[in-house]
Amino acid sequence: MKRSVKIMCYCAGITALTSTLTIACGPYFPWQLLDNRKATLLDLPATDSFSQKVKNLGYVTEEEKKNLFSSDNLNNEYSNQTTCLNTDDAYKKAAILFHNKQWDEAGEAFAILAYDSNPAQQVCAKYTLGRIEAKLGHYEDAVQSFIGTAYLVAHGAPDPLHLGISAYGVAAGVILDQIGTRRIPSLNSKDYSDAGITWSVGPVKEDSLLQLQRAIDLYLKQVKLGEDGDVVSLIVILQGLSDPENENAKLLLDQAVRNPLLRKLLLAYVLTNEYNQVAYSKAHTQNILNAFLKVGLDPKSHFEDMGSLAAFAYQNNDMEKAKDFAEYDWNRNQKALDAWILAKIALRKGQKDKAQEYYHQAIAHFNDDSLRLGSKHRVQGERAVLTLSQGNFVQAMEELWPVRDIYWGDIVYLAENVLTPDELRQFVNIHTQVPKDKKAVCDKGIYDDNYYDVDIIGDDSYAYTLSGRSLALRYILARRLMRERRLQEAVPYFVQPGDANCKDTPQHVKIEQYYIKVTTDMRKSFWATDRAKAAWSAANLLNDYGMELMGTSGYPDENPGHYSYGIGQIMGPKHNPNNEPWSVPAEQVRTGASWPIPNRRFHYRYLAVEDILYATSLIPHQSQAYAAMLCRANGWMQQTSNYSYPDAIYYYPNLDYDQATEQYKYNAQVSDPKFAEAKSRELYNIYLKSGPAVPFAKDFGYDCPEPQFGTIPKLKRDLFWKEVKTSLKFLKGH
Repeated sequence: MKRSVKIMCYCAGITALTSTLTIACGPYFPWQLLDNRKATLLDLPATDSFSQKVKNLGYVTEEEKKNLFSSDNLNNEYSNQTTCLNTDDAYKKAAILFHNKQWDEAGEAFAILAYDSNPAQQVCAKYTLGRIEAKLGHYEDAVQSFIGTAYLVAHGAPDPLHLGISAYGVAAGVILDQIGTRRIPSLNSKDYSDAGITWSVGPVKEDSLLQLQRAIDLYLKQVKLGEDGDVVSLIVILQGLSDPENENAKLLLDQAVRNPLLRKLLLAYVLTNEYNQVAYSKAHTQNILNAFLKVGLDPKSHFEDMGSLAAFAYQNNDMEKAKDFAEYDWNRNQKALDAWILAKIALRKGQKDKAQEYYHQAIAHFNDDSLRLGSKHRVQGERAVLTLSQGNFVQAMEELWPVRDIYWGDIVYLAENVLTPDELRQFVNIHTQVPKDKKAVCDKGIYDDNYYDVDIIGDDSYAYTLSGRSLALRYILARRLMRERRLQEAVPYFVQPGDANCKDTPQHVKIEQYYIKVTTDMRKSFWATDRAKAAWSAANLLNDYGMELMGTSGYPDENPGHYSYGIGQIMGPKHNPNNEPWSVPAEQVRTGASWPIPNRRFHYRYLAVEDILYATSLIPHQSQAYAAMLCRANGWMQQTSNYSYPDAIYYYPNLDYDQATEQYKYNAQVSDPKFAEAKSRELYNIYLKSGPAVPFAKDFGYDCPEPQFGTIPKLKRDLFWKEVKTSLKFLKGH
């Protein structure tokens, strides 16, 4: 409709007017199913893609597909032309008659030219003849002329103005004008917009439904040939057809829901969230639902779309009808969509085992055409959520793993918070391996992205692939084992594809091995000063490389990789009251036990501070090293407290600001910079109470020198003799 509106007088020598339709993206889709399990399990998301559905409904011949303008054949030799080619004097005279609105004379002239030997001129003449016939009220003749234009082009006539594909839309518009009224804003109007085009059904005649289908068939041809703008034309028709205020529309709608083609269009229209338009008003939707319910389960109709109708009823909260339609279709056709809906209905009744059976049936019938790929992923993910709610934690991970690239945030939650380290390790050993890649570069840098959950970045990328997610899960296990102080066990899971190409030890392995050494030395070295030096080294490693060595991908650390804030949501049952009915107490216990201590972002920095405090307990408080280490630890805490945190709405994009802030309370507690500020003050007070006067005290935490451990033995001797002298003086006094 839109293209036909904007094309005027091409064939009279005027430049064609074209337009481009921009379709807005759909709303935000949560990519973590566990964030709100009630919504995940009980809500039914969009089951259709309207644009894809209508493309599949259209029919074109091989000639049309080859020769009519579409996005696939833009580069034909005439694509840069804007006027009819090689028009002769007869054509120019006919064009003058057209511009002078001498319709009868112009019609006769163009009727002759429509059978001219010049193919390009013939196309232009045929198209213009159709416009003249419409002006004269010869509507069926006009439709046939437009269809004849497309026929000429489909059979090889040059079409630099793309009149062939346009002719289908113009013909459809002429048909629509006979069964209703179109409102089309003027091309010169500043208010011109897609939303401004409307169509209202007129008095219903005996052939109204047939004519409506003719018009829709023509638009479907355009869509099939790549004219995405005519998807909107179809929506405009469906808007008019479902107008609850138009009694004529209600009569035609009652007929349309019995027509197989129009049924499919109507169901696709109401089941998609692809277009954010006024089309989806509740009144329109309810009107369509009522029309379908009038037909009901008519066994004489043999409709094949009862599963879609069940989805429609479900989304409109008519569970009784949804169940009737889904069971009816399931008993006849065994479609995956039917089983999915029946699973959700069972969940609403608290029948988890029955729901599980329906989920298994839905997955078993994925080979039918009732679910698109995204819905299949969703079904697999929902089954895992239900399994988790029944306390089968490892099985939930098994079921979620095939769709790990879609629901990675949920995988992270299970891996870090629900499975035990040993369960996760067994799962990783069975399901993952380091990808073999001869092209992988030896990793020399600890800061490489390989530690992060977006995996490996580059031309031969594993990122966002199944093998990449496999590698990322190994890193999650490695870091979790490090947090559990199972350091030696963690090292093999840090292995990267490029390690095999290293002639010496990769730097990341050196860091891991060195951290294991210093954490051993800080407890087992004979001399206290050596233990302090090892603790100092361990603290620095944690501050510098803690995210890579033991950071969590979820809370509290939000190991970011190429994102600013990791996976960005908490999914535990305690986090959202909608989750609690869909979990077992054991999950909450496991989740609580899995949090790092302290449960604060950059938790490893606090562990580094504990190492510092341990080191300072081993050396004289009067030493420079004592003050230097406390100074450095204070600086780490100040750096942590100054970290900028995202707004609450970042974590909860589906809520309004006040709701997001309420939900964010727990997030804020985990990420509270005041916790680090308090730790910073504590360290400074320790220094003030016990530390020596040092030049860097005035910039404590900002300008901290390296601790001088080498001076400690002499200081210890001096303190020893000072204590001896003090003791002798005491004895002499007695």
